[in-house]
Amino acid sequence: MKKNKCLLWIAGCIVTALSSCLGDVTVSEWNLSNCQIQSFALSNDSIEGLSDVVFTIDQVNGLIFNRDSMPYGTVIDRKVVCTVEFVLGYVSSIKIYPEATQESIEWNGSDSIDFSAPVRFIIESYDKKEIKTYLASLNVHQQKPDSVEWVRCSSPLPEGKTIRDQKVIAWNGDYLMYVKESSGIVLYRSPVTDAVTWSPESPEGFPQSGVLSQLTEYNGKLYLPSSDGVLYQSSDGLTWDIVGSTPSIVALLGTLPAAEQVERSAILTAIVKDDNVLSFAAMDTAMQWQTGVETPSVFPVTGFGSASYVSGYYPHRMVVAGKDRNGQLSNMAWDTMNGLSWVSLTEEGTSYFEQKEGVMVASYDDCFYMIGGINASNEATRDMYVSYDKGISWVLTDSAKILPETFQPRGYASFLVDEAQYMLLFGGKEKTNTDMLNELWRGRINRLGFKE
Repeated sequence: MKKNKCLLWIAGCIVTALSSCLGDVTVSEWNLSNCQIQSFALSNDSIEGLSDVVFTIDQVNGLIFNRDSMPYGTVIDRKVVCTVEFVLGYVSSIKIYPEATQESIEWNGSDSIDFSAPVRFIIESYDKKEIKTYLASLNVHQQKPDSVEWVRCSSPLPEGKTIRDQKVIAWNGDYLMYVKESSGIVLYRSPVTDAVTWSPESPEGFPQSGVLSQLTEYNGKLYLPSSDGVLYQSSDGLTWDIVGSTPSIVALLGTLPAAEQVERSAILTAIVKDDNVLSFAAMDTAMQWQTGVETPSVFPVTGFGSASYVSGYYPHRMVVAGKDRNGQLSNMAWDTMNGLSWVSLTEEGTSYFEQKEGVMVASYDDCFYMIGGINASNEATRDMYVSYDKGISWVLTDSAKILPETFQPRGYASFLVDEAQYMLLFGGKEKTNTDMLNELWRGRINRLGFKE
């Protein structure tokens, strides 16, 4: 009897002790065996921003990490304070294994830790029945966020091909590369997810005098003007037909996207000729043409770069540089909201960049980028300009984004931006009278590839 009383007294003491240690709360057996970390933080007054880092705890895989990496250039060259809280509040023991020192340490929960490399935490539960391991990492961006690493990819077409002219567009999930070879026009097709393997096809009805640089997608179809003013269209990129009841086309200036907020459909913009008078014009989705104001003599008709954007719910179309009807090169930028009238964004004779043709323009990173072009001396450049104000002014990009010396200066390349925010430069030529280069270059501003 005395023995039973003694056992009961010991059991009571254990319960009392647990209640005292755990705040007078009845704790389940599962909680006593719980050694999960519920919060994790690092700090050091000498490392800016460290205390603000938010850590994710992956309980399934035993990983602790910051999804939003610390800024490029952050240096973790000293020990940091690590604050850890557990689900139960108490554990039996904590061992750490910093990869930087390759030492196993019994950690008291307060000593600073070397976090210049991942640290492994080995946690033993309060009742010593369970052990859980975590690998904690402090992520720091390893790339300058606003720099671009340009890479020349494999040549799209077999080596040795003579390419007289070329245009690449992204359409219906594919890249379509129209190439004027010595034998005629060939279409090469590749999925936008690939851009490595290209399958040749033979277009039917494609005009041999088609102005490839002005190939335009509009309202689910492709449109192309010929040098003699005839407009062609295709619904599959392969079979082409003449568009009837069309004015004489001097130039296709591109598509003005639909504006849902103001209930306006997309518009195909152009310059047309009637009795030797050049005027702006626009075709709607019903394929009805409307003629606008007369085109200024300094407005480009060939060799311009163009792109669309939306501002204040209204879509705009912009063209930059090029050659006017008198054969004079331009360094002006123009803008339209309806295709029937255009305004000059830059003063005539502006000095933002030299007069040239064959510039490559695209909307990228909420700005406009303009690359290359061929000047009045028939010399191409690799200069890259950016406009932060929708084409009103242009400045050279900083040195972190410029194209490398191995990039041959060129104009008339196809400039596209893919879904992963890579800039793609297909082809191009070094002079107006040379063949096209069989090249694909790719680059992306690093921060646009950072994972959230």
